[in-house]
Amino acid sequence: MNSTKFIIFLICLGNVAISFNIAAVAAALPNISAALHVSEFAAAKLVPFYMIPYGLGALLYAPLTRFISYRRCLMLAMLVYAAASMMSALSQTLGQILGAQAVAGVAAAGSTPLSLMIIGDFFEKNVRGRLVGTYFGCSFFASMVGMIFMGTMDWRWLFFVPSVIGAMTFLSLWALRIPELDSKHEESANYFKAMQKDHIFRVFVFIFMMSFLYHAVHKWYGIYLSQEYGLGKEAVSIILILVALCGLAGQHIGGHLSDKKGRLMACSSGLLGLAVGVLLLVGYYPLFFLTAILGYIAVSWTMSHNSVSTILTDFPDEDRPVIASLNSSVRFVSGGLGFSLSRYFVEKSFSLTFLGIGVLFFLMVFTVKFVFPKHS
Repeated sequence: MNSTKFIIFLICLGNVAISFNIAAVAAALPNISAALHVSEFAAAKLVPFYMIPYGLGALLYAPLTRFISYRRCLMLAMLVYAAASMMSALSQTLGQILGAQAVAGVAAAGSTPLSLMIIGDFFEKNVRGRLVGTYFGCSFFASMVGMIFMGTMDWRWLFFVPSVIGAMTFLSLWALRIPELDSKHEESANYFKAMQKDHIFRVFVFIFMMSFLYHAVHKWYGIYLSQEYGLGKEAVSIILILVALCGLAGQHIGGHLSDKKGRLMACSSGLLGLAVGVLLLVGYYPLFFLTAILGYIAVSWTMSHNSVSTILTDFPDEDRPVIASLNSSVRFVSGGLGFSLSRYFVEKSFSLTFLGIGVLFFLMVFTVKFVFPKHS
């Protein structure tokens, strides 16, 4: 195995660690609330307590790569993530697990920006879409396995397993001394200067809206399926495993379309699919059809996610570290805010909430060519 394959293996292993429980924890909120003797909506604080620190933590990593190599940055992030995940698994109160997840979020935030920087630095433009698809595809593979654990094991395993994989990633990075990963990206990381550039500002407003709306739908799946359809954790797990498989397929579809048909075509197609899928959730369906809709949403989301992420790897070298960190920061802060602010609406009506979000996704389709004019 050559060094480039080792690089992909290592960044994907780290991604598996941080992705294992992202969807599963949200789906397991009814079980966690029962175990900790709090309401489901109180337990739902786990989502923003992880996502918002993740988003803020992502801003640390581009500046760090000026002084610390990619390998050392990833090692530090994985070590802290492994320790915080173990603390989460051993927590006995909601307050303890919220604190541990905030630390885990800051540490986990290093994986995606560093990986996108590495892909942009060491791989040719004509393969980046597929590599981004492989990287994010690992997220959905890990998420699928996490769903299996959610449906069959105690919820604490959702934190034990990532702790072990995070430790394995740390040890692998320590043992496999790949020369490329010992390099630094010594360009300055000035986020305020970057956001003053009109083309960068437009991209991140777009990313903010896309993530805000998606997580205001996706992160409620566990409670939605429990309250609206009366499903237990086994049934929820099976449905969301199938949805994760669809998301995995969508990453590769999006990567192929981004490389062969253009970034904008993949992005527009994904957003249109999101609009249609979320609008369909307004109705009440047999479980088979409901699962198909959720799977369609997953494919559409990952197509648009892949295309935008690939566009970010195409930015010039001097902008790429800032862009990569801002990407993760904006996605997770906006996702956490979208989930938190949508709580008021979903408590009133899931259907009306999904109707409004579906319409907003549809309107976003018409903004793509203005946000990414250089890639048209």
